[in-house]
Amino acid sequence: MEKFEVTAELTSPLVIGGGYFTLDALLGGVLFENLGDVEKAHASIPLRCTDGLFHASAANLDSSVKRPISFVANLRADHSLHPDLILKNKDGGIHRRLGKLRRSDFGQVLNSYSAFDTPDVVWYAEGDPEKTERLLSDVHFIGKRRGSGFGEVKGWQIEPSEFNGVTGPFDEPMRPVPVEQFKGDTDSLKVDAAWRPAYWHPENRAVCYAPRGLT
Repeated sequence: MEKFEVTAELTSPLVIGGGYFTLDALLGGVLFENLGDVEKAHASIPLRCTDGLFHASAANLDSSVKRPISFVANLRADHSLHPDLILKNKDGGIHRRLGKLRRSDFGQVLNSYSAFDTPDVVWYAEGDPEKTERLLSDVHFIGKRRGSGFGEVKGWQIEPSEFNGVTGPFDEPMRPVPVEQFKGDTDSLKVDAAWRPAYWHPENRAVCYAPRGLT
């Protein structure tokens, strides 16, 4: 296992919807697209993993140049919403059949994000730099709203580093680390955060030592 630094050079603003945007989350997403299986994707991330915690930092970027950005998206009522979330009638059934053609059955939602006008994004990690570089070589967009042209990557650079992606030069957390697993400066910020993939799953949240968030 080697310690290394990953840099994504950007040509368009990076859009992030929240969280810490860790390197293992990025690699896990790439592997899922290739393998089509969440468990296999997470098991194939080429980074050191200790008790479920990947040695991979959160994204580091120039967060001072940040602006809010919003998009309106259509919800598909029979696809985007779980039936348990839809109001029921007195018999326990959904009030009316949800169709795919009528606009009234879709609805709209306003999604808000943060856009960062930054020239590059940097991560620190410990693992296999060669496999990491191969996985990232075909990644041309990162972050949210990639289909809208945000987060375009001009190039990737991987270089040796002295940091393992978990703690930094002052023993500060470089990513969310559960309190029980953290071996750095215990005066660091503590938050409730997701600390391992899948990051969207509530079971993967805990009280963690963490860097200051991006949003």
